[in-house]
Amino acid sequence: MATHPALQAAIDLSAGAAGGAACVFSGQPFDTAKVKMQTFPTMYRGFLDCFVSTYRQEGLRGLYRGTSPALLANVAENSVLFMSYGFCQHAVRFVSRQSGESELR
Repeated sequence: MATHPALQAAIDLSAGAAGGAACVFSGQPFDTAKVKMQTFPTMYRGFLDCFVSTYRQEGLRGLYRGTSPALLANVAENSVLFMSYGFCQHAVRFVSRQSGESELR
């Protein structure tokens, strides 16, 4: 059974938002350490030293510093990408006169 395009767009938008949030929450501590190493190149012996030092000095909150802007940007970007991809699939199916369940090749 084919899903209504508006409902599918909402599903794609939600999936993109969830994917963007998961990406930020899993990668933010590593990005924070990377930026600290770029900003203060002589302060740390390496990535692991930077990561552990940040955690010891500032805790988990220190590793997730700057999460809000990254979350906002990534959620917005992935939501639009997922929804646009779904719209493109719908348009290709419409133009090629395929049913909603058919696999695009």
